[in-house]
Amino acid sequence: MTNYMRATAMLLGAATMLSAATAANASYFIRPVLQYGQGEMVDGLSLNNQTSGSQTFNDGATRLESHVSMADGTIKTYVSSDIPQSNFLIATAIYGDTIRYTGSSDEAVGFFVNFDGWINSQQYEMGEYPNNSRFIGVDAYFAVYEAGTGATWSDWTVVGSQKGNALYNSREFISWQDNGLDFSESFSFEMGDYLNLETNKYYEVYVAFNLLLQPGIYGGSVEIDSLNTATLSIFAGEGEIGSVSGDLLGFEKAPPPIVPGGVPEPATWAMFILGFGAVGAAVRRRRSVAA
Repeated sequence: MTNYMRATAMLLGAATMLSAATAANASYFIRPVLQYGQGEMVDGLSLNNQTSGSQTFNDGATRLESHVSMADGTIKTYVSSDIPQSNFLIATAIYGDTIRYTGSSDEAVGFFVNFDGWINSQQYEMGEYPNNSRFIGVDAYFAVYEAGTGATWSDWTVVGSQKGNALYNSREFISWQDNGLDFSESFSFEMGDYLNLETNKYYEVYVAFNLLLQPGIYGGSVEIDSLNTATLSIFAGEGEIGSVSGDLLGFEKAPPPIVPGGVPEPATWAMFILGFGAVGAAVRRRRSVAA
């Protein structure tokens, strides 16, 4: 299995496990998440509560950051390593909100997210170790659903069970697997489209951005800096948009749609960790192979 496949399986496995634990509906959420070491994780999940949050980790050799702000629609992430290691380092941020559109159904509404960042690698071979493959990549998702389709945590990706019901659902994956050990490169891309919405209806908007780094057994340092990236824009023309959070892009607070179920009880939150158990196991397996 390639590093690309491992990284993708880790992310999608976590998303799928999480969806089972969150079958009840949350009108809005944020989730800055970091993974480091042998599957250790810090998780800033907040359901129907906070609209901004951050997670950071820095042990002097490994640094990760994940920041979410629904008020300005941004996700900012960072990953770096100054030591040889075969673990996967992952900085992820996700947020979602339910919006209400009031305007003409004949006028398209624009939904776009812009991503950018840069890679700086200054690594070198160490003769006492055999070649050890590394992985550098970014993975972004953007989805818009009609409220009430049944889309939950697994459905802000292109593999969700409700992906066929999405008004817009797209993924952008970029890897630098074939680049040399010593290089610098910037990246920039946009996701989104113009959609025709029905007046007085509710819609769900999800944005996710992941940085993936496996430094490998090489000397030197490598980093992915996306601390000025992932900005959501919604253009409604003459129409108006309200958000259930009351904070997304400064939109006025809208009444929540009537949906069955509710936010999971605190006892259910422990189930969230199961999704990342698969990640930790995969990392530990890789570490054993490297050893």
